Amino acid sequence: MPHRTILPLLSCMATGFAIAAPQPPTYVCQRTEERLVIDGKADEAAWQKACALSPLRDIEGAAIPNRTVIKMLWDNNYLYVHAAMQEPHLWATLTERDSVIYQDPDFEVFIDPDGDTKNYVEIEINALNTVWDLLLTEPYRSGNLALHDWNIPGLQHAVHLRGTLNSPTDTDDGWSVELAIPWASITGHSNHPRTAPPPAPGTTLRMNFSRVNWQVQADATAPCGYRKKTNSHGTPLPESNHVWAATGEINIHMPEHWGYVRLSNTPAGTWENMPVPATHATEQLLFAYYNKQLAYQKKHGEFDTAMQPQPPVSTPILTPQYFAAEATVPRTGQRIRLDSHATLTRTEPTRNIPEIYLWVHGNNHPGDTAFRSKEFAAYAAAGVNVLIIGGTAEQIAALTPLATQHGMQVYAWLWAANRPGDAIALQHPHWYAVNRIGKSCHAPQDRPFVEYYQFLCPNCEEARTHLLAEIDKLAAIPGIIGIQLDYMRMPDVILPRGLWGNYGLDMSRELPEYDYCYCHRCQELFRRHYGRDISPAADTDTDWREFRLQSVANYANTLLAHIRSHNLRTACAVFPTPHLAAKLVRQDWSRFQLDLALPMVYYSFYNEPPQWSADCTAQATTQTQGRIALAPGLHLPDTAPGQFPAELSRLHAASPAGIGIFCDDLFTPPLQQALRHWLNEQMQPPPHTSGK
Repeated sequence: MPHRTILPLLSCMATGFAIAAPQPPTYVCQRTEERLVIDGKADEAAWQKACALSPLRDIEGAAIPNRTVIKMLWDNNYLYVHAAMQEPHLWATLTERDSVIYQDPDFEVFIDPDGDTKNYVEIEINALNTVWDLLLTEPYRSGNLALHDWNIPGLQHAVHLRGTLNSPTDTDDGWSVELAIPWASITGHSNHPRTAPPPAPGTTLRMNFSRVNWQVQADATAPCGYRKKTNSHGTPLPESNHVWAATGEINIHMPEHWGYVRLSNTPAGTWENMPVPATHATEQLLFAYYNKQLAYQKKHGEFDTAMQPQPPVSTPILTPQYFAAEATVPRTGQRIRLDSHATLTRTEPTRNIPEIYLWVHGNNHPGDTAFRSKEFAAYAAAGVNVLIIGGTAEQIAALTPLATQHGMQVYAWLWAANRPGDAIALQHPHWYAVNRIGKSCHAPQDRPFVEYYQFLCPNCEEARTHLLAEIDKLAAIPGIIGIQLDYMRMPDVILPRGLWGNYGLDMSRELPEYDYCYCHRCQELFRRHYGRDISPAADTDTDWREFRLQSVANYANTLLAHIRSHNLRTACAVFPTPHLAAKLVRQDWSRFQLDLALPMVYYSFYNEPPQWSADCTAQATTQTQGRIALAPGLHLPDTAPGQFPAELSRLHAASPAGIGIFCDDLFTPPLQQALRHWLNEQMQPPPHTSGK
């Protein structure tokens, strides 16, 4: 939407810094070789396979009902966008191109092709298929005007109505928009003629989407059958602004807050993760300072030479007429500079520091805020970036502010398929997984291995609904960035070899009493799908094995999609590799639609040497085709402080996105010091070598 009159915000006026927006959304836009007919319907196979973006939110960050589904595709000629929107009252009035379209309900697309916050494209479209396409050389805050009469040659656009336009006598279902935007106008908009080639696979765009709606009431005298509701002064009530990437205030023209879209060569339909770039948080600090200085300049006519940025940002140049702010990205070593002309420059990465994740038991020292704050300060000082906090929703909610105060992010830790002591689940015996000899995980005397193995059936809809409600509770915790699932699997049909002796078992083959889920529900679903019963030799029935692998994956993906619907990142603790996990616990996690996997590469469990952990990490990368970010876990009982640096280096050499540490109870001061020392070494520039 172009610039509008914006009411002043009450929040954070004392500091001048805007409230930090949530982590920006990310999306992998996949290729299509199919010819798409731009008719608004998106009924081609490629559209059916394409993944949807995370849901829209209120522009200031609040959750809204999920009433808009957006998908994207690309090829060498176009970037394709489709949005399906629910709307009970379809109306539109504007028919002339480049009208102020947001005066009608509209759908809007914003594209910054190189992420420099300048020279970005905006497209607005209403239910009459009327378009307004603009080029903004800079955001409105700079004082420059947008190029309102700039058109996109070859833009294809269509609208599909699911209802009756401008007729208040019925209730409509909604409308859809389909766009084919030529790359020549996205990446080559300054060329005459616009002949820019398509971006290379792997290119990242900054993008946002907005949906504007107005409160209306039926009015037979109005040309469209509706009129906007007004206040007591006759002024239309404010429109709603629902966006993909919240900016934290009622102004979408803050491209530094937009989402990240990576162009992939993978055909549509295969899950791929896109992490938030390591530069994002540093750039947010730079732009926070820039926006504060810009506001001061507009009021006083010059920049404030006494205004200091938030560390680690520094201002090597700061005069009443010009400033330049700089900061180093901790993980990559990149130096980022932003000046008062909004010129953003980045140096090349000089290092790759992994994120450090630590599992934390939220039920330790309950209520002792001072003690936990001191613990968290020590973790942060050691170099931990992210805490995975377990416990009740109340315990996680109490500890999350302590973590964020010390600069750490938080994932809520949720036990998924295994629900020990779940009072609600225990009231429903039929929710539980059943083994090959008919014993259920519900009965204490029949549980496998240990009392707390209380696994639910992966095909029980009631159990899934219960878990979705548990996710809702965690998602309501302010400050968390994601939810990590644990025990997203079946009971161990085969234990890791190093644990056989603990239970006096030889598990070189599958044993019926540890083989789940044979409940009547699962057997009937299998029978419907394959048209037969399970083979008497169940351990060699490949269809039955596949059925359970996919059942667990479907269960996981239902939960993961629900987590993403809350605009949260998804993670899961998993067995070392997808192939090994499929064999041991029916968990082929290469099928999970994850942002992050934390493989439990605990070599002592398997009677393997330490190098096995790194080897498994490399195998997991291959088995997932690199589609899921990995943070392999270190098992601290296996690790003395003197061995810790070597263990970290082994895992880091396998190129993980991060390293997990299990767990806080065992993360002693000597291990904390060893981690800090190792991270300091990684931050040193590589040794200079000279040739002859």
